[in-house]
Amino acid sequence: MDDKTIIDLLWSRSEMGIEHIKIKYDKLCSSIIRRILPDNRDVEECVSDTYIRIWNTIPPERPRSLQGYLAKIARNIALDKYEYNHAQMRSNSLTLSFEELEPFLPHPDTIYNNKFLHELINDFLRKQPKENRIMFVRRYFYGESNKAIAIYFRCSEEKVRITLFRMRNQLREILQKEGMQL
Repeated sequence: MDDKTIIDLLWSRSEMGIEHIKIKYDKLCSSIIRRILPDNRDVEECVSDTYIRIWNTIPPERPRSLQGYLAKIARNIALDKYEYNHAQMRSNSLTLSFEELEPFLPHPDTIYNNKFLHELINDFLRKQPKENRIMFVRRYFYGESNKAIAIYFRCSEEKVRITLFRMRNQLREILQKEGMQL
């Protein structure tokens, strides 16, 4: 079943929409969450929470990309669970990726318009070569390790590390030109 039909089912409040999402996207949701949370019980709980959140947000939302919408919701739920589980502990590739990126982003107190920041980052990524863009998203959105990204691209971890380092510096320059304090 195509995504538009699934969204239409959810819009009309048919539970069959959730069933079709489970069939089509269960593996995607599980893999995104598993990269953040290694415990299978947490993964199952977050996948279920993802379906509940989809049910509660469509309507009023009508996403252009159901797959992207699900990925974002699954990731955010997993991050919330991770934060809850590890309030004092910090040792995960996702945490490390956030720590890598943090010095290159505006301080949250200085961000007045999150939509503007979102558009700047999207514009920055659109201008990048496809491979670089995918590396950035896999590292900083999905929390994959440099090693996993290197395996995916069949390149060295050093190439991934250098590419991401250069991209972070380019992003910092763009944000500074826009007057954002880092």
